[in-house]
Amino acid sequence: MRRHRFEPAALMMGLVLLTLTACFVLDACGVWDLSQPRRSAPLAAAGLALVAATAILTQAVRIVRGHRRRPRPDRLRRPT
Repeated sequence: MRRHRFEPAALMMGLVLLTLTACFVLDACGVWDLSQPRRSAPLAAAGLALVAATAILTQAVRIVRGHRRRPRPDRLRRPT
């Protein structure tokens, strides 16, 4: 199996979806009442915002690390 990059945003999205699933299961069991959208919509929106922030932060870190690894053009030239 080929190795692939670690995607923290995908992990966060999975955790958010598992949390939403647990909330809706609790609603189906009668423990919580999520029948009104004003109760469940902020939960979903907050989860999506958390995933978006994670993706942006991950991309920023990868860009910074990529710039650090690349050699500068002036260092490539050999002294003559």
